Amino acid sequence: MKKIVDYCQLNSVLISAICDATTFLAYNGYLNKVEHTGNSHDFIVNSCPNYCGSEFYIEKQCFNSGDLITANGTATLKFAKEIMNHLKVYSEEKIQKWYDFNKNGFYEE
Repeated sequence: MKKIVDYCQLNSVLISAICDATTFLAYNGYLNKVEHTGNSHDFIVNSCPNYCGSEFYIEKQCFNSGDLITANGTATLKFAKEIMNHLKVYSEEKIQKWYDFNKNGFYEE
């Protein structure tokens, strides 16, 4: 797995990680110098003895720092939206409509 992440970093390919994939990145030092989020700061600190990126931890469900998108395990919808926006699979307006529909359903409460 590290070879894939290294390749992506060297070639400016999007890296996106959610839930324990962010823990993998933290454990292996990939989050030590870049803004990111994850399941929680305490969880990463307690699970990753070599992690030293605390100053870059952002308390958000999902965070996009350019070629790196990280999210906690409860942010699947926001995570998908950030990836689609980054890849420009549709217009931002169409992606926002998709996001709102999936977040709110047919009926807003």
